[in-house]
Amino acid sequence: MSGELTGRTVLLTGASGGIGAVTAQALLAAGADVLAHYRSDREAAERAVGGASGATLVCGDLATPASARALWRDAEAVRPVDVLVLNAATMAETPFDGDDAAWDAGWEQLLAVNVVGAGTLLREAVRAFAGRGGGTAVVVSSWAAEQGSRILDVSGYAASKAAIRNLAQTLARHFAAAGVRIYVVAPGVVDTGMGVAGQSADQQEAVAAGLAMGSLVPATEVADLITYLVSDRCPSLTGATVDLNGASYVR
Repeated sequence: MSGELTGRTVLLTGASGGIGAVTAQALLAAGADVLAHYRSDREAAERAVGGASGATLVCGDLATPASARALWRDAEAVRPVDVLVLNAATMAETPFDGDDAAWDAGWEQLLAVNVVGAGTLLREAVRAFAGRGGGTAVVVSSWAAEQGSRILDVSGYAASKAAIRNLAQTLARHFAAAGVRIYVVAPGVVDTGMGVAGQSADQQEAVAAGLAMGSLVPATEVADLITYLVSDRCPSLTGATVDLNGASYVR
């Protein structure tokens, strides 16, 4: 896909690690100008883009609607954004058998970042795209949004990902005629730090039991899929959720 995205500007959230870092590299290799978002770890974001001339780092937070809007304004101030890749997320636990304070705190964080903040940023992007004749968004969801989580204490994360997926589907339907394309990617357990971070042995065993191929999803495959969707070579996929889980979940 070398050069296929030349002239396109992509705002990629969560570019400092995991899927985001690998996706930044794939987008840059395809010729895109990448506005690589990070929240606090600038050094990690710098490593992800590797000093590429087409990369610009953008710092921001998705914890509140106001900060999400500020991130969009900051990105647009660099150059008009053609594509939003909504990848940043938190995986806070909602311990079902824990105390109420831990349950409440987990839900508050998940809803703030994964739903309200992410949804606000997507809204800003879609309104801008519709106003100038079109644009593309890719929302990184999760297989947990499709089937529920195999880990009880991650139920809140699964619910938050289902919420942002549903918003993406709704916006895709309403803004298709305006030239806005919105795709959802639902990876299984990806081979990154976030995929297994903080999991107990029992939790890891529960995840492993559901892997039909017996292995985690390589982050490079997720990045390649996102890069393909960004190219808009198959615009009729707008509104669709593309599964990437090695047959571990089949519709």
